[in-house]
Order: sequence, then structure tokens, then C-alpha cells
Amino acid sequence: MCTIICTVRTVLWYIMSLAGTLMILVSLLTNKWIEGHLNENSFSSIENAADAAGGLINNVIGSGGNIESISDAEKLLEKNIGLFKNCMKLDDQNMKLFDGECFPTKEELEQIFTDFDNHKYPHAWRGAIVCFGFGLALMVITDLFALLTACCRSCICCSVFTICGSLQSFAGILFVLGLIAYPAGWGSEEVKTTCSGQPGPFMLSEGCSIGVGFWVAVAGTVCTVLASSLAIWAYQSTRSHKCEEAQDQGEHCICLI
Repeated sequence: MCTIICTVRTVLWYIMSLAGTLMILVSLLTNKWIEGHLNENSFSSIENAADAAGGLINNVIGSGGNIESISDAEKLLEKNIGLFKNCMKLDDQNMKLFDGECFPTKEELEQIFTDFDNHKYPHAWRGAIVCFGFGLALMVITDLFALLTACCRSCICCSVFTICGSLQSFAGILFVLGLIAYPAGWGSEEVKTTCSGQPGPFMLSEGCSIGVGFWVAVAGTVCTVLASSLAIWAYQSTRSHKCEEAQDQGEHCICLI
């Protein structure tokens, strides 16, 4: 019969793992990695002007046509950038889970990885998407395996905690690479149409600021790194003297502080 072991350390490890996964997922699905406004660079070409006009129309529709003050008018000129250039927004505002929610379309993903024109989409951001996507997949796998650790704590050669901790360490490295790759693409045409002046790699010009989406990704990366460190600590709690003593007494559901 399976012996279920639950300790404060294992619960803390699982919560940290789940928090890191959800933060990275939310950051990928928001367009607030860079926050700026439409400016003269937004109309420097026909293509940029069309994108700017489309964004302005979307802002007007999102506001419901209610422009009662200068601050409301300024909001219409807001332009946010995420990891994806074009994305699908929900028409029903009540169905939004968070502000800036933005889902990449199938056509957008195909264009990113088939059309390698650096002027349309910076190569650094492609690398960031690959790093975040692969790292997120690893985190989802570790979250699923973490559910099994309450009953199954070892496999053929080593503990499940060790395997999950190793995968989480690798995911943390991928997330760090993604966080470095994104600022490397700040010199792209997409950023220049949002920021005044001449932005460059790792340097935003005036009129732009790092958005909440980027900082959520940073927080998710920190949680992932902490989770990888807690994995061995959690495993040790299931091998403690109190735990082994309870197993020797025939207990099949063990909860320890």
C-alpha cells in the first residue's frame, strides 16, 4: 500500500514551483513588457502608420468611446509591447483574467518562426520565446511529477525530487536567458515606433518604460530558482528520523511539520 508523506517543506516546494509556472505563463500572455505611447516614429512608414492606426482604433473600442478628460485621451495613445507583435484580445472585457491579456494567434507564431526578417521581428525575441516556452514546458512537467511525490518519491535510479530539482534548475537557466534576450531586441523597429528618440539593445529611450509583464517574468524566474533549491530540502524532510519512525509503526498517512 502507498505511504503518503506530506511535510511543510514539500508543500512549500510545490507552492513555489506552481507560483513560478503561473507567473511565467501570465507574463507570456500579456502585452505589457514595454509601456509607451504613439509618437512621430509610429508614422515613419506606411506599415508603421497602419499598425498605429489599428492600435488607436482598438484603444477607442476598448474605452467604449468615453473620452471625458485629458487623461482619457492620453490612454488612447498608449501602446504596449509584449513578446508577440500581434495577438488576439478577448472582445468581452468581463472575460479578461488580467489587464493586458493577449493571446498569440496561430498565424503570428507561424510568421515568427518562418519569416526570419529581423526588421519585422527581432531574432533576440525569437530566442526569448524559445527559452520561455521550453522552460515553461519543463516546469509543467515538474508540477505534474510533484503531485506524485506525496506517494511515489523515487524512481529507478534516484529520487523524484532530484529529477524535478534538476529540471527546474535548467528551466531557471532558460528563463534567465529569455530575460536577457528580450532587452537585446530593444533596438528593433517595433520598439522605435513606441519610444521617442533612438532606443538600442539593453537601452530604452524616453517615453518608454519596462512594463509589469517583464517584472512578473523576473518574479517567476526567482520562484523557479528557489523551487529548484528547495527540492533537495523537501526530499530530506521525507527521509527524516520522525518520518522513518512513523513508517516503522505502520502509518500510511504521515503529516509532519
